[in-house]
Amino acid sequence: KMQSDPLDEPLLGPEDDRGATASPPATSYHGKASLLSTGSLFPSGARGIVDQLPHPSRPCLLLADHDPLAQVAHTCLLEKEVAGDGGSAAAGPRLFSVVHVCTPLAGRGDAGARLLRKIGKGADLGLPVLIHDGNIMQEGGAGGGHWSSLSDCLLPEYIDEAIGEPHLLTPGDAVVAYNMKQFIKSYARLPQLFHEVLADPSSTKRMESSRQLLRLLKRINSDLQRFDGPYLCGEEYTLADIYVFPVMERVVTVLSAYRSFWIPPSLTHLTDWYDAVSDRPAVRAATSVRAAESVGTYCYESTSRREYLVEVCECLARHEGGLFLELNGERGRAGVNVYRDVVEEDTRDRRVCEQTNNCQMCI
Repeated sequence: KMQSDPLDEPLLGPEDDRGATASPPATSYHGKASLLSTGSLFPSGARGIVDQLPHPSRPCLLLADHDPLAQVAHTCLLEKEVAGDGGSAAAGPRLFSVVHVCTPLAGRGDAGARLLRKIGKGADLGLPVLIHDGNIMQEGGAGGGHWSSLSDCLLPEYIDEAIGEPHLLTPGDAVVAYNMKQFIKSYARLPQLFHEVLADPSSTKRMESSRQLLRLLKRINSDLQRFDGPYLCGEEYTLADIYVFPVMERVVTVLSAYRSFWIPPSLTHLTDWYDAVSDRPAVRAATSVRAAESVGTYCYESTSRREYLVEVCECLARHEGGLFLELNGERGRAGVNVYRDVVEEDTRDRRVCEQTNNCQMCI
C-alpha cells in the first residue's frame, strides 16, 4: 500500500485534533493549504529564508491594505480583536495574523505574492484570502479587477461566525438582521458606482455615474434617519456599516481629489455616520498611518492614509492601469512609485515643450 507524502498533507488547526469517531472536518470550496505551502514544516527561525505564515495556528488574512474589499474583512477581524482585548487594537492583533501582498510586484520577488501562489498551488487566487484551520477562503468579489457589489462579500459572515466571539457583527434580533441585509442589498452598487466615477474613460458616463452615486448617497442619508442611533441599524454596529465604510472613505478622499465629487454638507446624517464609524478603535486601526511593513511591501510612497489612497488610485483616474502594471513589472520595487516618477517626468517634459516650441501635440 502506498503511503501519502506528508509534505502534501493539509494544514490543520488545533480544532481538527479529534477522536477517530468524529466526522472529518469540512473542507472549503478552494481546498486546504498544505503544510509545505504555508511553511509550517520549517522552524520559525527559517523565516526570511522560506515563505511562512506568521503564526501556524492563527487565522491569517492575505491582503493588499489599500483594497476596499480587503478592508472589509480586515475590519471584521479587528472588531473581533477589540471585543476580545477590551477595546484596543493598536498593539497589533493576537487573534489573527496578516500577510501583505503586492501583486504588481509578483514578478519582482514580492514574498506575499509568492506565498499566495504556493498556497493556491500555482492558481491565481484573488485577494483577499483567509487561511483558517487550513482552509483556503477566497473573497467572493475577488479576482475581477475591482469590487463591483456589496453583495459579493463572503468572508465577513464567515469571520463573524467562526472567528472570535460569534455573531458579534450580526444582530441577534431577526428583524434587525433583516434590516442589515436590506441595507446591504439596497446599496449593492456603491463600489461599482465609485469605480465608474473614478475610472470610466468616458466623461459622459462618469457624469451619469456621478448623478447615480449622489442619489444613492441621499438614500443612505435618508435611511440613517429610520432608527435612533449612529449606525444604519440604530445603536447596533453591524456588517452593513462595515461594508459601506471603505467605499465611503474613498468617495471622501479619492473622488474629491480626482473628480471634484464631494458629499454635500446637507447630508448631515451621512457625515455624522461617517464620523461615528471612523472613531471606532477597529476602524482607526484599519485606516491608520501606514506601518513599516506596508511601506516595505507596496510600490507606493505616501504614508498618510489620505495621500496613500489618492496615490493608489492615480493610475485608475488617468486610465493608465496597464502602464502602471507594465512599469512595475519591469523595474518596480517596494516603497517606490515608478509610475508616478514617469508621470511627473512626462508632465515636466510637456511643460518645457509648450514653453519652447508651442507644440500642438502637447497643447
